[in-house]
Amino acid sequence: MGVVKVRLYRPFDIKRFIEALPSSVKAIAILDRTKEPGSTGEPLYLDVINAIHETHPKSRIQNLKSIVGGRYGLSSKEFTPAMIKAIFDNLATTEPKHHFTVGINDDVTQTSLDYDSEFSIEGDNIIRAIFYGLGSDGTVGANKNSIKIIGEETDNYAQGYFVYDSKKSGSVTVSHLRFGSQPIRSSYLISRANFVACHQSILLERFDLLQLNPTQPRLQTTPASSVMSPESLLAW
Repeated sequence: MGVVKVRLYRPFDIKRFIEALPSSVKAIAILDRTKEPGSTGEPLYLDVINAIHETHPKSRIQNLKSIVGGRYGLSSKEFTPAMIKAIFDNLATTEPKHHFTVGINDDVTQTSLDYDSEFSIEGDNIIRAIFYGLGSDGTVGANKNSIKIIGEETDNYAQGYFVYDSKKSGSVTVSHLRFGSQPIRSSYLISRANFVACHQSILLERFDLLQLNPTQPRLQTTPASSVMSPESLLAW
């Protein structure tokens, strides 16, 4: 089980690509982050098929039984470990789904791969915090400063993703902060958090913050203690 990253796409180097594949490979899934309507396949898929076909008689790859193509990241969707697991699970079946889509629900052509959205590979040694706020309320600015200080003034590795739309002022902002003693290679937003903070009470009615991690601490800031009772806070 492994991954080959094609960093120089065109001109496509057939010789080096084939050399990168182990002789024991039995199944290959080729992923494109695009959809080519009317084509027999996406660009990288077609190039890989051609490379394997041209070199097969003389190639050391003789155990290959199946090659499938798929699409990921369509509509700017993220690509998470749960989706990667679904692709490997698909390859392991006797008849893997071909020309699949992962990350979106393709309810027209029914090509989507099902995946477990709760699946996570992030360890407890990485602190994962999510902060909900409104544009111009200072939440994003404070979090940017915080993660910068953690990364520069401590021995921790740090990462920050900030989600907000073009309206900015008054729109919902979500800050995703990770830090810990180990290098952070998670290039996707946090789905399971160690800590959740909500800086605007009205957002409790719009987002199910409990699902991010029901057993971890949550912080609700409010201008008045009478706005929400302890019972109503426990409800979310």
